[in-house]
Amino acid sequence: MVANLISVIIPCFNSANYLRETVASVCSQTCQNFEIILVDDGSTDDTPAVISDLIKAKEHRKIRTIHQTNKGSAAARNLGIAFAQGDYILPLDADDLIHAAMLADCAAILDAQPSITLVYTDRQDFGDSNQHWSAGKFELARLKYFNQLSYCALYRRSLWQTVGGYKSNVSGFDDWDFWLAAAISGATAQYLPEAYLLHRRHSVSQLWHLLPHYETLYARIILNNASAFTDNEQQAADDFLQHGKASSLLSSSRFVFLNQYYAGYPDHLQAVCAS
Repeated sequence: MVANLISVIIPCFNSANYLRETVASVCSQTCQNFEIILVDDGSTDDTPAVISDLIKAKEHRKIRTIHQTNKGSAAARNLGIAFAQGDYILPLDADDLIHAAMLADCAAILDAQPSITLVYTDRQDFGDSNQHWSAGKFELARLKYFNQLSYCALYRRSLWQTVGGYKSNVSGFDDWDFWLAAAISGATAQYLPEAYLLHRRHSVSQLWHLLPHYETLYARIILNNASAFTDNEQQAADDFLQHGKASSLLSSSRFVFLNQYYAGYPDHLQAVCAS
């Protein structure tokens, strides 16, 4: 039995096609000590109606909703967490799923080990690309240059308070910024080598729209977490944001990301890398 309430935070933007399945994956958890916070981020499709239907159909569940004008995933996550009542937080995108044992197994670690701040797992992609992605190490030296963790990991609410929440100037990459800030703050992590996040790959994923802005987002991440980077690295980030001046730091990080993200899309990867 998990001792602490878990708040599952699901930002929703035009998520009508997938949200029912996502919520069903949470409701099917072996651990039932959770609440679900659905944050409608200014959707223009039928998402509000789907949310209303879900709340009515699952009246026995702790499902609540908040609506905001469109501000991006970072602001939506922050709003949801501020509204949440749980001591443990799990961010979940509205088109992804979680394994039935994720909440129970991750929360059991936090319950048993007060010194652990967050628990992260592997990821299984499905949809347009089907592959297993093994998470890396939660280490500042690694997180500086590439995000080693999926966005979906269970952590103590106190971590969100310590870090100051998700940064809106890197919305879309705000999870990477958050993990980096967490590492700087001295957070401790436990790796659970199971593919408990089921990540949907599809053509309308927001990452397709973010990739052209990779260098800008990474440069902002560097400056958001300046204490982790050298003066030269901070200068490279500032030069890009101020003058569009490319650097090996930003381009090499982009190359690593593309090779990871486009695994399973070899033709598309070649086209993007050549552009």
